Amino acid sequence: MNNNIIGDVFYGNNDTETRWVAQTNWTYSREFVVDDIILNHDNINIVFEGLDTFSTILINNVEIGTSQNMFLRYIFDVKEVLQLGNNTIEVRFVSPIKMAEVLSSKQGYTVPPDCPASQYRGECHANQIRKMQASFSWDWGPALPSMEVFLEAFNSSVIRYLLGDYEEAPSDSWLIKTSTYLSAKKGETIQGKLLYTFQTDVTVIQQIENVNQTNTDDDNEVKIDFSFTIPKLTVKKWWPNGYGEQKLYNLTATFQNGSEKNSKTIRLGFRKIELVQEQIGDSGLSFYFKINDVPIFAKGANEIPLNILPERGYSPETVSRVLKSAYETNMNMLRVWGGGVYESDYFYDKTDEFGILIWQDFMFACAMYPTYPEYLSNVKSEIQHQVKRLYNHPSIAVWAGNNENEVALMTNWYGTQNNITTYKTDYIKLYIDTIQSEFDKIAGNAIFLASSPSNGKESEQEGYLAKNPQNPLFGDVHFYNYLLNSVDINTYPIPRFASEFGYQSLPDVETWLTVTDNLTDLDPGSAFMDHRQHHPFGLIENNLLIGYQLDLNASSNNYYKTYIFYSQIVQAMSVKFETEYYRSFMGRIDSQGQGNTMGALFWQLNDVWVAPTWSGIDYTGKWKMLQYFAKNFFAPTIVTGYLDTERQLRIYVVSEASSLLGLALDGSVMVEVYNWNSFELINSTQIDVSLEFGKSLEVVEINTDVYLNSLGCGSLLKARTNCFFYLTLYSGNVIIAPNNMILVTSLKNSNLSETKVEIASFQQIDDKGTKFEITVTSSGISLFVWLDSHHIRGRFSDNGFVQLTPTKAVTFLSEEATSIEDLKKVITVTHLKDPQYLK
Repeated sequence: MNNNIIGDVFYGNNDTETRWVAQTNWTYSREFVVDDIILNHDNINIVFEGLDTFSTILINNVEIGTSQNMFLRYIFDVKEVLQLGNNTIEVRFVSPIKMAEVLSSKQGYTVPPDCPASQYRGECHANQIRKMQASFSWDWGPALPSMEVFLEAFNSSVIRYLLGDYEEAPSDSWLIKTSTYLSAKKGETIQGKLLYTFQTDVTVIQQIENVNQTNTDDDNEVKIDFSFTIPKLTVKKWWPNGYGEQKLYNLTATFQNGSEKNSKTIRLGFRKIELVQEQIGDSGLSFYFKINDVPIFAKGANEIPLNILPERGYSPETVSRVLKSAYETNMNMLRVWGGGVYESDYFYDKTDEFGILIWQDFMFACAMYPTYPEYLSNVKSEIQHQVKRLYNHPSIAVWAGNNENEVALMTNWYGTQNNITTYKTDYIKLYIDTIQSEFDKIAGNAIFLASSPSNGKESEQEGYLAKNPQNPLFGDVHFYNYLLNSVDINTYPIPRFASEFGYQSLPDVETWLTVTDNLTDLDPGSAFMDHRQHHPFGLIENNLLIGYQLDLNASSNNYYKTYIFYSQIVQAMSVKFETEYYRSFMGRIDSQGQGNTMGALFWQLNDVWVAPTWSGIDYTGKWKMLQYFAKNFFAPTIVTGYLDTERQLRIYVVSEASSLLGLALDGSVMVEVYNWNSFELINSTQIDVSLEFGKSLEVVEINTDVYLNSLGCGSLLKARTNCFFYLTLYSGNVIIAPNNMILVTSLKNSNLSETKVEIASFQQIDDKGTKFEITVTSSGISLFVWLDSHHIRGRFSDNGFVQLTPTKAVTFLSEEATSIEDLKKVITVTHLKDPQYLK
């Protein structure tokens, strides 16, 4: 593709038209020069940080090794095959699709599913090989099955991994515990010194350990454990985003043998983490994280691979843009999903810096898996490498053995009930006896869950396979429903922790035009759109969900534009409603013992291509309306409300920010009522509240229709169509939460007026040409006012907003310096009642 031999695999239908590439064997080759400085060393290795997936490696026509796992580092001894001057290297890759098919019979019985749903347009037997499972296609991505390599030379040993941990010690100290893994062939004795250097806020601490250790195993390394103490006052705690600083401290280990030195540096963040699973009356167990003894409501999303071609997704620019988007929208947790990849070192470095906790799946998803000896040995090596590589990151909060495989097995997704005993045995053999066993050897007390979703401790007590792994009274749940009204509380469970939920939308027109130049392709029912829609019944379900809220007219002139805009509105509304509903159960339990909800991670943060998907950020990096909404519904303090089954409006305030000391914060909720046809406020009621950290408090219950009728909004049945609620939370005269519009009927049944929305002015407010104030005017109340900077990349301070005043100022931050003249040429504004969507 980079050499223009094939077209862009992301364009048009090229993902299927270039499928032959992945079905073909390929050889990579080149020449390289080795000088006598390298050749004079006792040990010379070639190191591959990633080989995807099945390959044979030759140097100077001599086979030096093979690979069979995308998630491993491969190190091969090349001392005897290198020569002075020119050398050749070949890496002969075998098609992963063909190898998966060959291996599919090795277990001796079917390991389902054999193939993905036909709508995925994917490849078969992904579960047979240790490769990114999503590269064989998923319901949000294409099938595109796809290396850093260097020579190392040394005389004694090199540091392969450095692990650092800490625990409280006497005399108000931290005990720093290190494990240094040095390279060593079996039977080889490693001698030398290890110098440990630790930088605190006030001093540099150095410690020396003598090394004299022989390797008696086949793992080509020796482990050196060493501990030292530091005063607690010399370091600060690490906190998640929104709770405090993200202090990180360098720990360096230097191995020295004679004049030869080799160093490795890691960063430690001092934080205590617990997953609390305690009895809640007679109604199950809690499930929440505590950081430094403070309960944390996990707010965030699920991260899928940053690119279906992993080497593209590892670029620092891509990683930074996605993670900064999560940070800026008040997220404090991302779930690295088990059908993708273990992300790059840079990715986890940035989550450490941003304070974004990581729920880290091991790379097994939505399938049964083989358990023959060679496969388990392959997995064992993968776990050892990845846990050692990632262990030090304070952002990693929990590890999970797989994505959805417990629920898939126990609820018969793949017809496993006819041989359930065998598949249960395989499940335990893989996730408990192999993955958890290897994990515990390295990670000690780190938090491990066998699956997600699961019932946590309850699943363990049921032999790691619960009868109902989606029981809302335990653990975490994944919830999707595309048939019911997405802004109705009756649609949703009340879980302890929602680790997956979401709705689809389409990226905007400009993004679509990066993959097609034919506007007819953008019709929701086109063959092109069908090709891009990998979710079975996706179009039907999206039509249904939009139809609950808005009227679609397929014969309108701008139907494709309307559909795209409406899909983003409904996605944003739905995820907002569901998230705020979950947050309203923070620290409270209903009469059935449900609640104490402490996590909401929507599906999904990012995209791997341009398509109808669940993402908040599209493939080009542009925020959809959902991502802008997330900034508000994930705010530290919110005021929200919903209609219960009796049409009573229940209003809640939820605070994670009133005080880390647990002190109450006095405030007041302003409950305002507007008529759709006027900026003029109909009524305003102030209700005093006392916010408590970590708790949702019910402010008031309003008999909606009677109340609106009493304010002159119309009859008991018509009042809901004419008026709406608008909530504001104050502390003194300061607004401390995002304003919140509460609808009391669907959008299509609301008597919205046609309004005119325009951009009135631009003003540069910095001297760099990156910060601007844009004034938006409206002739009446306007919903989902949407500003678009098109090809000028940047962020608006607010977008998709409700305009309740004739003018509103919005800040635009451009990623690169630009001018007011250029902005005026490109920035556009639209809204729900824009005439272009009504024709």
